[in-house]
Amino acid sequence: MTFQPVLLALTQTITAILNFIPHLINGLIIFILGYIISALVRWIMRFIFRRIRLEQIFQRVGIDRVLQGLGVRIAVSDILVQIVFFFLILSFSTSAVQLMGLTAVATLLQNVLSFIPQAISAGLIIIFGSMIARFLGGTITSVAQSVNISYSNALGKIIEYAIVAFVMVLAISTLGVNTTILTTSLTIIIAAAGLAIALTFAFGSRDAARHVIAGFYVRQNFVPGQRVQLGDQSGTIRGTAGAYTVLDTVNTTGQRATISLPNALLLQSGVLSQAEETPLPSTEVPRPETENPETGEE
Repeated sequence: MTFQPVLLALTQTITAILNFIPHLINGLIIFILGYIISALVRWIMRFIFRRIRLEQIFQRVGIDRVLQGLGVRIAVSDILVQIVFFFLILSFSTSAVQLMGLTAVATLLQNVLSFIPQAISAGLIIIFGSMIARFLGGTITSVAQSVNISYSNALGKIIEYAIVAFVMVLAISTLGVNTTILTTSLTIIIAAAGLAIALTFAFGSRDAARHVIAGFYVRQNFVPGQRVQLGDQSGTIRGTAGAYTVLDTVNTTGQRATISLPNALLLQSGVLSQAEETPLPSTEVPRPETENPETGEE
């Protein structure tokens, strides 16, 4: 029995370990220096961001509200600092494992490093896309409220969520994920929803839609305080909202009443009888004249 193969394997193992130790030391030095440099850069960035009040700028722009809406409770400046710190750590770690000769680990870290810019791009698309979606949704809501559409908030939210959905798909595609099926499905869903809404207005809400549209022209031709005549009914316009216009009237018994007229009917048959507001007749009973106690005359 010979021990020469065993001694040869043992010698090769010890030699490999001894040869690896300098690479390990160099890698550890690079990693430690990289961590120190990354921590120093993180401290400098935090100091500069506090001095220039960067977080207040983000709050005025509204980025913090967008992140809170996405469930992120961390300050935007802290997110930026941590991204830079993590990127530097990964860079130095990649160099360290390359010096150690760990090719597989170095390849993995390099892939992570190449993925970071795509992740940042996707995050920026989501943030600014959400801001645009919120702005457009608020604008649609304001415009709908200005024409007294009762479902203005729901309409604004639908527009906002639809834009956010497309932004999410765009962000996912930025990460390199094939979104063809997702884009097609989302398009079909939105098209189906739009068709359903259109059919609802076309068949189920024709009269309501007609009165809502007529309300725009009613507000152009009549103002609150004007007195209008519609057949046997007359009254003073209180206001127009949605599909109806509210009139203040006085019935035959002298009691005040309020009626709601469809906008299309008022626009078609209403006659303006007075341009300025006329006070409604008083319902008080006139007081009888009292007798003068000195002359005895009334």
